[in-house]
Amino acid sequence: MSKLFLLSDLHLSHTHGFFWENWRLARDAANAASPDLVVVNGDLCINGPDSDDEMAFAGRALSALTAPWRAVPGNHDVGDEPPGQDPNQIIDAARLARWNRVFGTDRFAETVGAWRVIGINAQLLGSGVAEEQAQNAWLDRELHTAARPIALLLHKPLFLTDASEPEASVSCTTPVPRAALLRQLRAADVRLIVSGHLHAHRDVSIDGVRYLWLPATSFLQHGAPGATPMVAVVSIDLATETPAVSVHHPAGMRAFDLADIKQGKYAFLRDMPPCPPDDAA
Repeated sequence: MSKLFLLSDLHLSHTHGFFWENWRLARDAANAASPDLVVVNGDLCINGPDSDDEMAFAGRALSALTAPWRAVPGNHDVGDEPPGQDPNQIIDAARLARWNRVFGTDRFAETVGAWRVIGINAQLLGSGVAEEQAQNAWLDRELHTAARPIALLLHKPLFLTDASEPEASVSCTTPVPRAALLRQLRAADVRLIVSGHLHAHRDVSIDGVRYLWLPATSFLQHGAPGATPMVAVVSIDLATETPAVSVHHPAGMRAFDLADIKQGKYAFLRDMPPCPPDDAA
């Protein structure tokens, strides 16, 4: 077996159950596929940076996955790296510790088929949090001992259209840490970079590296360049050095539009009136 199954941007909450049924359908699809590894690619929560209960709720939800699984955090889990979308939710040591209490670690490295799959915490990049340097050193060791093609997984895309983009954007990693990370990656055999965050699907090759943007399991977002807004899940066969990517649309998953949910009244989902999941099992 050599199958990697990818879920991204779940946005689960014990108080806001908008996307709970979509998660159950995505979870069931992952379980039915019997992959070697499931990776949840960030934004498990809606208000993870400030809620112990919500982080624990997401952890309980993922425990229903039957295959081995790993998760990396997103901005809705541990907060954004500076400058961030919301200045009140910037990553710090306490927010990272909340994640680690539930999930154990914010990074991983696993062998799947012919590939080494490495997941990192994108929110640390340029954060100034002490753990950023530890992750850099760990990643350097993993990159240079992989001895096989590498797939790098992180929540945020490295860039939108071009690695030399000079503007800081909440849609992708910021220029200075991006450049440092790309120098690390170019010194190793990194052939596939997988990200979430934009709730849209895109699959392009740039300078010999394949960049795969994952759809969300929760809701659509619009405006990502060259991408198709989508609610879906993804599997990748890594049996050979040419990965085979498949996009799956589990029957019954709803393509929620965020603007419709917010009704023009709320800046953030966490601000909305409670609507607990009907059946959080």
